[in-house]
Parts: sequence; C-alpha cells; structure tokens
Amino acid sequence: MLVYDKTVIRPDILPFDEKFDLHINAFLAAQGNHLFNEPAYFRLHSRSTQDCYAQLVRRNDQRVFATLAFHATDNGVFVSPGRGTYGGLSLNAEIELQVLYRFVEAVMAHLQEQGARSVRVRCAPASHDGALLAISVNMFSRLGFGPREAELNNDMRIDGRAFIDRIEYGNVKRIRKTEREGFVCDQLNGQALPAVHALLAENRVRLGVTISMSLEQVSQMAALFPQRLHLFAVYRDASRQEMVAAALCLALSPEVLYVLYWGDGPDMRRYSPVAMLASHIYAFCAREGFAVLDVGISTLHEEPNFGLVNFKRNLGFTESLKLEMVWQGGPDMEVK
Repeated sequence: MLVYDKTVIRPDILPFDEKFDLHINAFLAAQGNHLFNEPAYFRLHSRSTQDCYAQLVRRNDQRVFATLAFHATDNGVFVSPGRGTYGGLSLNAEIELQVLYRFVEAVMAHLQEQGARSVRVRCAPASHDGALLAISVNMFSRLGFGPREAELNNDMRIDGRAFIDRIEYGNVKRIRKTEREGFVCDQLNGQALPAVHALLAENRVRLGVTISMSLEQVSQMAALFPQRLHLFAVYRDASRQEMVAAALCLALSPEVLYVLYWGDGPDMRRYSPVAMLASHIYAFCAREGFAVLDVGISTLHEEPNFGLVNFKRNLGFTESLKLEMVWQGGPDMEVK
C-alpha cells in the first residue's frame, strides 16, 4: 500500500472478464517488467493518490500477464513514465492481442474516471522490441492517441563482432592511444558511486547543464535495484588514483543495458577516454548476454544535436525511433 500524508491508498480489483481481473495498485510480483514498470520503481516516484499501477491478472493463479503504469501530474494529465526514459506496456506472459487491447482500454477508462484530461505514453525505442512498439502504437492509435514527438534514440545490437571493428577509425586510434599510455578501465562496485557521480556532475557543469539525478536519488535507485546498477571508470594509470572518465549504467531488462550517464574529466580532450569506456561496456554486455546497448536520445523535442549524433555514430551506435503517444480528452487542453 502507498501512504500520502496519512491517506492510505488501498489496492483495487476490478472485474475484467471470466478469466482475468484488473488490479490497480496491488503490486503483484511479475516476470518481464522493464525497470520503469517495476513496483519498487513506481512506488519510489509516486506522489499522488491518483497514480495508477495497473496489472492484468489471471484469477485462478494470480499470474500477471501485462503491466501499465501512470503517474498523475497537474491539471488532469497522466504520464507513463512519471520519471524515467520510457514507460508503456510490459508483457509479463504470452497474451492474445485482443485481450491486451481490452486491458489498455480498461486502464484508459479507469484514468478517465480519475479525471484524466490528457494521457501521455513515452514508448520504448523500436530497437528494444519492434513488435511491442508496433502493437503499442496500433492500440493507442485505435484509442484516440496521436504521435507527439519522434525522437532519435541511439543504440547498438550486441553481436559477435569486436567493438573496435564497429567504430570510426578516429576512435580506434583513441582507444589504442589510451591503452599505449597506460590508461585502464574497470567495472566498479557500489562503493565507488559517490566518486563516479561527482565526476559526471562536474562533466555536466562544464557542458553548461545540470545532472538530472542527485547522488541521493541515484543512491536510492542503487539500494532498490543493486543488481541493475553498473558502474565503470577509466583511470589515468594502473595506480587507479586519478579517475578520468566514468559511466553509470542501468539494466532496464535482461536484454537492454542503458547508459544513464557517461563523460570524462577535465583536460581529457586529446585522449577521449570515453571511447575506451564504451569498448569495455560493450564487452561487458557481450559477456552478460545483453542484446542491446542503449546510449539514449540525440534529439530534444525532435531537434537533433548534430554533434551528439556524430559522436554516437562514430562509436558505432545507430538511430532508432522513440515515440511519444498522446491522448487529448478535453477541448481546452493543449499539449505543451
């Protein structure tokens, strides 16, 4: 149960059909959720009594077949995710398409009963699961949603090729230079989180922006999902006294590793140690069985950052579609 200012939000079970029930805020354990649909993640970021964690549950054995989560914001707007890189559906077990559609339809009806005037769903990039994106867009479109923003996401399918064979020659030279001059790259444990976060926060300051998650917020994530947080760092030499680049990565699912942040320290332009960092993260993905290495979007409200596009392309990453779908229920509501 969730508690807000002494108000207890109790779970609700709504009849669905002869086989399934619709559970709201019951938080049943389930296989196959992406990180942003995990109950613990939802509860961490829940701020409203109207927040909706919906699960399609088979009545006879309480098995979860599908999950869809929304957070309420101001003025009757519900968003998926409330916080995170994407939201939308998780398919927890094999399910017929018509049943899945009726589940999404029932969740939408529930949101409207809660006063929804606008609903926004940021879908996972097409590279993660092209079939799920196609199904999601089709269902949301049939329910009156329309596309709002088409961002370019950058990711890489892990295969048998060596990382160095996939990248632009300039980055090959940079990796060889850092290796020749004694740079080393390690995977770190959670004790290194403050040092990694400090380097990444300072990197963002030099770029003229602010890191989006504080050390306290990242530490909360690490405490909730210790097996999903992965830290990497490049050091100036084998003494490991000077950290010159770092990455904070999240396992969004067993198939997808996401680089939440990466960057280098000051005075590293002539070395570009992020290339070495990317090489080691790629090798980690190959060892651990990840299918996709995701390094995030290179557009903002559809406008490309061409420097970022070229940086990621030169490291072997390619573009895939990341789409937001929006439903407008009220004539006076304007999507901003």
